[in-house]
Amino acid sequence: MEVMFLSTLLLVSFVLLSHFGASATANCSVCEKDCLGTDFGLEHATGTKEINGTSIVWKVNSLTEWVTSLLCYYNRKDGRQCSKTLGITLYSKSPFCRTNTLLLEGESYLLECLVENIAPLKHLIVTFYKGPEALAQMYFNSSLEPKPVTTTSILHITASKEDDGAQYWCDARLNLDVQQVPLTVSSQKLYATVYFVITVTEGEQLELNCSAVGKPTPSYVWMHSASANIFSNTSVYSIKSVTFGNEGQYKCTASNIMGTVTVNFSVHVKGELYRVCHLVLSRRLLMRSKRRS
Repeated sequence: MEVMFLSTLLLVSFVLLSHFGASATANCSVCEKDCLGTDFGLEHATGTKEINGTSIVWKVNSLTEWVTSLLCYYNRKDGRQCSKTLGITLYSKSPFCRTNTLLLEGESYLLECLVENIAPLKHLIVTFYKGPEALAQMYFNSSLEPKPVTTTSILHITASKEDDGAQYWCDARLNLDVQQVPLTVSSQKLYATVYFVITVTEGEQLELNCSAVGKPTPSYVWMHSASANIFSNTSVYSIKSVTFGNEGQYKCTASNIMGTVTVNFSVHVKGELYRVCHLVLSRRLLMRSKRRS
């Protein structure tokens, strides 16, 4: 006797893939003829079934719980049973990537990839990217029962000046044990802005350099996070005597008819007291060093 599953969704090697929360339908066709009586059926843990001749149609309006399988069977007159199993795998629509997109050069950050309602977890592979470059892969050897779960993968990154304008993102792939291309969904792309960190003591001179080369010669616009726009026609913005009011983020935009380039600075101002304490401490360390010698 022939037992056959037909599905309105993806069916490869008797595995049904369904988006979490979506409807699903499968057809169990026992045979084309000579299947009279009530010796066939469909075992299911969720959804409904409708028998039409020798076919059984299984339906579920919203697939939100893990279903181990659907079992279509036929009992032969000699007592043996013919059966086929339809495995069901739930997957999520898209992962979500998040981090602080305003980065300070040299500082460490967490890049998070959130995958919701994924199953089975043991087949999940999460990959982090910077542009087209794969940074790391996360594997899950879960012994938990195969129900939809939400998981977060974390990657530690350190911001550098080369990361300015880079795109960070992640994807989630279900690498199933079936004859098919792995199911992969990608997150949104995050554009990183890296601020060059500059530390200066109160009262000292500050120079921010935003030199650009181009034809025609670029024009410059400077912006400060704590004040109104600062307009300048030079690539270097100078402050003769820095105060705490000059602290914050600066953005320099160099542009001409060919395009625009942006450079970001993060200025930290230390107090005069810090400089005095530092000098006193340095002198004391120097005196100790001379005494020992």
